Amino acid sequence: GYESGDERVLKLMDKAITTDVIRRSLELSANAGVWNHIMGFFGFPGEKREDALSSIRFLEENKELVHSIGFGTFDLSKHTPVAKNPDKFGVTPYINPEWDLALDYYYTVKEGLSVEEAERVFEEFEQNHYPGWDLRVFIREYIFLYVAHFGTNRLTALQFNPSEAGAVEPGSIEAKVC
Repeated sequence: GYESGDERVLKLMDKAITTDVIRRSLELSANAGVWNHIMGFFGFPGEKREDALSSIRFLEENKELVHSIGFGTFDLSKHTPVAKNPDKFGVTPYINPEWDLALDYYYTVKEGLSVEEAERVFEEFEQNHYPGWDLRVFIREYIFLYVAHFGTNRLTALQFNPSEAGAVEPGSIEAKVC
């Protein structure tokens, strides 16, 4: 998985992967005709604004290899490594016994982007990223069902076309987010 295009954040996540490996995987799969749908998020504990911008730059630099995206912000989900070891990841979860059926926790971070700051970065990204990455179907499971039924040859029909909406393709994401 992708999650982030920033080396420091990948290390914070304990991902045994580098951006070079991600880039090479994208190249190989795209060249083999595989549709590259990237899932990522902003606001992993300890991630700073500069890291988020680095992740955005990675996407821009590899735009030709990324066919669609699904992005959001970090959630502190139950039973994850971060929830099981909050001190290691610098988070303070707020666990309310009355919410025992909840799938995630409210939390604060000791350093890096707050939940609100991560939301702002995400909103800026949503407003300014390359529109060709957007699909008319957002739920990733639906994308897989579509591919299973129609194959990847017709996936481009799901891509958002800014000219159809009268939109102008934005410039550099980094310039607009900074």
